[in-house]
Amino acid sequence: MKTTAPMAASADRPLRVLHLDSERPWRGGEQQVLLLMRRQRTRGDEPHLAAPAEGALAQRAMGEGFPLHRVPMRGTWDLGSVLAIAKLHRTLRPDVVHWHAARAHALGAMAALLSRGPALVLSRRVDFPVRRSVGSRLLYRLDIDAIAAISEAVRGALVQSGLDAAGIHIVPSGIDAAPLLGPFDRPAARARLGMGESEIVALNVAALAPHKSQTDLLRAAAITKERCPLLCVWIVGEGPLMSALHAEHASLRLGDTVRFLGFRSDVADLLRAADLFCLSSRLEGLGTSILEAMAAGLPVVATRAGGIPEIVAEGVTGLLVPPGNPDALADALVAMASDTVRRTGMGGAARERARGFSADRTAELTRALYLRAIETHRGRSRERERLAPG
Repeated sequence: MKTTAPMAASADRPLRVLHLDSERPWRGGEQQVLLLMRRQRTRGDEPHLAAPAEGALAQRAMGEGFPLHRVPMRGTWDLGSVLAIAKLHRTLRPDVVHWHAARAHALGAMAALLSRGPALVLSRRVDFPVRRSVGSRLLYRLDIDAIAAISEAVRGALVQSGLDAAGIHIVPSGIDAAPLLGPFDRPAARARLGMGESEIVALNVAALAPHKSQTDLLRAAAITKERCPLLCVWIVGEGPLMSALHAEHASLRLGDTVRFLGFRSDVADLLRAADLFCLSSRLEGLGTSILEAMAAGLPVVATRAGGIPEIVAEGVTGLLVPPGNPDALADALVAMASDTVRRTGMGGAARERARGFSADRTAELTRALYLRAIETHRGRSRERERLAPG
């Protein structure tokens, strides 16, 4: 099938970008897509989104006036969605198609085989190697003009899987710190949120999912309960482990030592009212929830999973412990909760460090990657034409 190649890339020409995201819940990856699309539009580029209509990202993007193309993406072999995406390639003629999730990658790659034309970019946000299944290995053997890894840990996992390091570029996730800046009446907010005057609140904001391992956090809280009675843990988020975590909470008799807050729209206020942040993940690509906490001036207690050590400076902005070790996590929580001077110093250092991880910088790095991907794609197209019979 003959297709029209995109115009030559230049730094100042507006780019038309088709983002593909197959996820339905609101998670960190979806937040990154929306932050990126906002900045692309502000710059004068033209971002489009292809996503399931009922997904949280689609609903928010549509509410902000972004062009939404409803593609159900019901499964890896959803051929109807493959055809719909291929049609978007032909009708929109984007300069770049940007895949943001595993299913989006699978469907988008098949669509690209049917309708060549745009440069292809994949964001990878997980720090484990590519699965060894035939399908997964094949997907990464198909043309991808550039891979954006959100951390060195993610890049390392891809290289370990046999991918060419030259095609993998570090584009760290970024945050919008604006909601965390400006005047804030912390005592009033703590009172409104139900935080006691003497309570030391450790906040956890994460999906209730196996790799976030709040089970380890609950077990650590059971240890800290006797050693540091003023420390309490507030867990913000929802997910598939909600029932299991509530059962573990009851089994450990944690009572108000640990509170589950569910999904919250006031996370910025919670961060600014809390005393420290804690993440107990066993797998973590980078950790934007940590970055937001740091931007709010919170010291961090977290595991050394994935890309976390790339953002948390040990002993400077927080304390790091081995993943899957509730005892070590409890020790770090007690050490942080017991030292107000340490929390204050680390919190200030954390705020400064978070400045280097802005959504604006992520958008700039992403656009530079797009331009590189477009040139790579044009080179591949010329090579295919050269090798074509006749």
